[in-house]
Amino acid sequence: MRCFFILLLLVPALCVGPFVATGQEMDPTEAPEILAPTPAKVQLWTDKLGYNTGEQMSARLSLDPMGDTTEYKMFLYRENFKTAERKYIDTLPVSNALRDEVSDVLGMSGELITAHELSAAEGTVVWTGGVPVPGLWQFVAELRSADTTQVLKTAYAKFAVTQEMPTVLGGDGMDTEISTDTTWTNDKIYKIKHQVFVNAGATLTIEAGTLIVASGQNAVIVVEKGGKIMADGRRELPIVMTCDADVGVREPGCWGGLVVLGSAPTNHDEGTAEGVTPETRAVYGGDDPMDSSGVLRYVRVEFAGVDFNDDSQANAFGFHGVGAGTVIDHIQAHEGADDGIEFLGGTANCTYCVSSGSKDDSLGWAFGWTGTAQNVFVLQDASQGDRGIEADNNEEGQDSLPRSHPQLWNVTMVGGLAHSAVNSSVVSNQGIVLRLGTAVTGRNILVTGFGGVAVDVMGNSPGLFTDGTSSITNAIIHDNGGRVGDAQINGGVEALVEYMDVDPMLVNIRYEANPDPRPMAGSYAFTLGASSTPPSDGTLDTGALCVGAFCNGENWLEEWTFFGDEDDYDFE
Repeated sequence: MRCFFILLLLVPALCVGPFVATGQEMDPTEAPEILAPTPAKVQLWTDKLGYNTGEQMSARLSLDPMGDTTEYKMFLYRENFKTAERKYIDTLPVSNALRDEVSDVLGMSGELITAHELSAAEGTVVWTGGVPVPGLWQFVAELRSADTTQVLKTAYAKFAVTQEMPTVLGGDGMDTEISTDTTWTNDKIYKIKHQVFVNAGATLTIEAGTLIVASGQNAVIVVEKGGKIMADGRRELPIVMTCDADVGVREPGCWGGLVVLGSAPTNHDEGTAEGVTPETRAVYGGDDPMDSSGVLRYVRVEFAGVDFNDDSQANAFGFHGVGAGTVIDHIQAHEGADDGIEFLGGTANCTYCVSSGSKDDSLGWAFGWTGTAQNVFVLQDASQGDRGIEADNNEEGQDSLPRSHPQLWNVTMVGGLAHSAVNSSVVSNQGIVLRLGTAVTGRNILVTGFGGVAVDVMGNSPGLFTDGTSSITNAIIHDNGGRVGDAQINGGVEALVEYMDVDPMLVNIRYEANPDPRPMAGSYAFTLGASSTPPSDGTLDTGALCVGAFCNGENWLEEWTFFGDEDDYDFE
């Protein structure tokens, strides 16, 4: 039988271990159905994310069928977002033919299109040639059922083509001051070489689909108190802030990241943000809990987090005294050299927040953050990364007010041991560390695969569990540090954390392209989550009735995120 390359879901072998149920139970078979799971490993990418007219480009595919012998139909095409022009591609052999007629990857059309098994590919070139006309484009691999009636899976490689030279900010080593309303458009590529400040009273608007590349220790975007950033991307057109290097050779710490300074309350007098010079430009905090610093929606910050010095390390997303009037929705921090997402004071809320491959902590908070976070996904790589969550109140006064006390709802946290063979090279510490007086309200939390304990409570934070200020309920804690049951929890709060120790049965949590952390039908993530309904306060999704961040049968990571080890995208 003739085989071809195809993109699919990734599904490990799954089984349910012993558990102790708490709360209302439901039949786990009532969970949303996930169609056609497969253990195949796959990725599709281009050599760069942005091109100038006249350049050459390549698209590549890697695939490991992982034993899947099912037959599928697959279509590969190039598509323009503005015109919807779609050209189909024949990949065996790579002919670079672009067909108007609907045809599969074998070049067959109509009744000649048949289903086939998968075959392995390792960085195989599936298309090469000159870039198309200026615009926003994507390569798409579309998997259909054998009868072609259902689109079961799609994979994307998005790129921009511009006829203008990139707009360079800070190329002379000087700061860029945005003092009047300014728009960055998606028909240009923006290169940041030094600090960009959005001043008080000014708004930086970034169009959906805009590509921003940066490099250097001082390359950072800073939204000052009173300034605003309106970065309103879309699922099909995310705003990407990444390293100014070709795909496959980008490194964590390539540039500084995004720093947002707000006027919401903190418990840290005269707070100054890390990663900004001079410190007088980095002041944050105030008395306006509803302060707005703008909108961040469908935004990726990749390979950020340089070290300025031993005491100052920029994070991919640094939210400092940011208020609840700011919209933070669908953001991803990927492969940062320090923390992925950090809230220092403020009242900001975050929904659909992703932190992957951070070399320090994935999510952090301190200095009185009192916002909410719902639908949070943390994925650590197998060789680096510290804690999934590292949370503090204030080192100088653990009972400082306002006390750090966020609400966390529907969180999926996956440590490096969950997707790697256990060996001495794995650095994947605790899942959740609460210390220095922070409180937390956690519901529907899933923690699995960390090298240390799942929950570690230190300082005077254990007393906040004892007096009922803090609580973690409706949780699944499983397979952390090679331990079982209460041995996965430190700090004397073992009896106060309500959880099940049971395999959550997630579809795919390997550290590679296109993870799928949804619980499968039959998972007790649906049993436990049914008894904990988020409150109707206007900031939370009251329909998220499962443990973890993937409750409604949809993998909301698809299309706008980027995952995997950069070495896997090498073009050599």
